[in-house]
Amino acid sequence: MILIGFMGAGKTTVAQTLSKSLNIPCYDLDKEIIKKIQMPLSDYFDKYGETQFRQLEHQFLLKYYSIPGVISTGGGCIENYANRAILKETSNVIYLKSNFETLHHRINNDKMSLRPIAKNRTTEELKALYMKRLIYYETCATYTIDTDTLNTQEVSDRIIAMI
Repeated sequence: MILIGFMGAGKTTVAQTLSKSLNIPCYDLDKEIIKKIQMPLSDYFDKYGETQFRQLEHQFLLKYYSIPGVISTGGGCIENYANRAILKETSNVIYLKSNFETLHHRINNDKMSLRPIAKNRTTEELKALYMKRLIYYETCATYTIDTDTLNTQEVSDRIIAMI
C-alpha cells in the first residue's frame, strides 16, 4: 500500500502505525533516499535541484512500489508523470487529504522535519502548489481519507477497514 498526500498530511507517521498494526515492513521513500545520498534532503535540493531529486525519487518508487509493505511517499512524488502512471496502476494507493490551513499549521509547527520545498516559499506560494497537486492526488488514489480531524491511529484504523 502506498500513502500519498501533501507535506504535513501525516504520511510518515501513518505508515509507521500501519506497519506496526499490520506487522508489515514500512518504507519511507524520503528516508530511503537520505540513506543512499548520505545528506539531508535540503542539502541535496540546494546542491542538485528539485528536478534531479524527482528523478532520484522516481528510481526509489520503482524499487519499492511492488514490494509488500507500506510506502510513504514524499508530497511531491506525484509531480512526476511516470510516478503518477505507476500509482494509477497500483491498488491500495491512499490519499491522506487535509485542507490547506491544517497542512500549513502542521508544516509551520513541525520543527523536526525540514521540508526543502517549503523553506523558501510564502504561504501563497505553498497554497498554489497545494492547489496544483490536488488533482494529481485525487486521480492517483484508490482511497481518500480526510485527516483533518483524525489522529494517526484513527487514520490507520480507517485504512485497515478500507483494505
